Amino acid sequence: MKKHEALSIFRQIPSSILFKCTDSSEVYASQYFEKSFGIIDAKAFESRAITFFDQKSKREVAVGENPFFLVETGLQVADYFRLQTSSRTMNCFVEGEFVYTPTCDWVVLHIKTDITGLLDLSKKDSQVNKHITFNQLLTNFSSKLINADVNDLDSIIDQALAAFGTFCDVDRCYLFEFLEGGELMSNTHEWVAAGVTPYIDELQNMPANSLPFFMSHITNGLFKVDDVSTLPESASLEKAVFEEQRIYSILCSRIMVEGTIYGFIGCDIIGAPYSWKAFDIEYLRRIGEMLGNTLQNLHNRKALQKMQIELLEANKQLERLANMDGLTGLANRRLFDATIKDDIVRCKEADLPISLLLIDVDYFKQYNDYYGHVAGDNVLKRVAETLSNSCLGNDDLVARYGGEEFIIILPGTDSDALECIAARVLRNVSQLSIAHQKSKIKDILTVSIGMACFNSGKSTKQNSVENECYNATSFIEDVDSALYRAKNSGRNRTSF
Repeated sequence: MKKHEALSIFRQIPSSILFKCTDSSEVYASQYFEKSFGIIDAKAFESRAITFFDQKSKREVAVGENPFFLVETGLQVADYFRLQTSSRTMNCFVEGEFVYTPTCDWVVLHIKTDITGLLDLSKKDSQVNKHITFNQLLTNFSSKLINADVNDLDSIIDQALAAFGTFCDVDRCYLFEFLEGGELMSNTHEWVAAGVTPYIDELQNMPANSLPFFMSHITNGLFKVDDVSTLPESASLEKAVFEEQRIYSILCSRIMVEGTIYGFIGCDIIGAPYSWKAFDIEYLRRIGEMLGNTLQNLHNRKALQKMQIELLEANKQLERLANMDGLTGLANRRLFDATIKDDIVRCKEADLPISLLLIDVDYFKQYNDYYGHVAGDNVLKRVAETLSNSCLGNDDLVARYGGEEFIIILPGTDSDALECIAARVLRNVSQLSIAHQKSKIKDILTVSIGMACFNSGKSTKQNSVENECYNATSFIEDVDSALYRAKNSGRNRTSF
């Protein structure tokens, strides 16, 4: 038997095979193989375009792991590969053998697509068992998605796309999201088979109206094309895009969230037309529904979290309002009473001094009567701002104590520092130069200040009560007495 006769016989064998003579690198294919892989013109078959990929790693197999090489070196080959030709890429089960003829020894690879053995339940990897396994995977993804948070979602989506792409033997599987009210769409997740070019980076912020034929179908639920070449003239824009990416078949299913279209999940076949099966459509729809339900749940959770945050902010605002003087914006008497008790305990435990200033605006009633209550309110605001600017400590609290009286808590401030702060307050209020014609001491607004300091670790003349039972009530009584002395001594002054 001559070599060309052997070639002719191999070509006509009703089985999907690749074969080569051991003394040549040229690879040939049977007609059945060409039909399976969508190679219409036998002359267009390119042996150099045949590439074997590892299904799991997606890497091209090394020369030493190539099925032809393994068989030629006497090793047994019976394994899964992803086989790429110039027309089509598919997952295949490859078995190899030697065939001897008088003129040449041949390496023959039997190429079985995943559809082989559909009803052979005795095989572990039969299609029925694969359907069962894939349904279990979908159930697993569904349970994961129920409680998924934003951080888990990307990983689960990627796993679902990979599972679908591998099971249905497609070249690409992807998720698109509509943006800007549906005017734009972006590819957010993409899985590609071995040897397939990804396009996710190029498919960002695409105008939705650039694919009008596609949009008119996907908004109704499904876009299914077995053969892109059969698209009508009205789909010329879509056809141009698909042909540029060598897409021959495409299947997409919409994703709904809150009754509106969120995006779509899709897949495509490169290199040859493909008739989409009912289970392809069903599984793609199921994954789309799962993602839609998950996105809906996340949306609801975000809405609930937003409401909770808004409620917390509202409560904080109410608390601030409850503790704030409405006129001056300072702390009010309620917050002062709570803070002074805590600060006394804290300073005692840390063996730190604590001081109080009680400030009274001199002859404020006369000012109100002469200038009016609006002017009086403005004066209180300006004095409040000046007091806040006169205190530099992070823990200091300036509060409106009542009427024209203000009080300042100064944790960690001893008597010497207290006198400096009180003098600064006197000076800063005088520098406001607020006219006060009804004052009996000056023609500008002034204040009188009472001072009190307590330091449990020291005995000084400034400690009003030198014992561990010192409390907020006695402290306030001390500073009030000091203010009384300042006013009786002529006002516009400080007193311990």
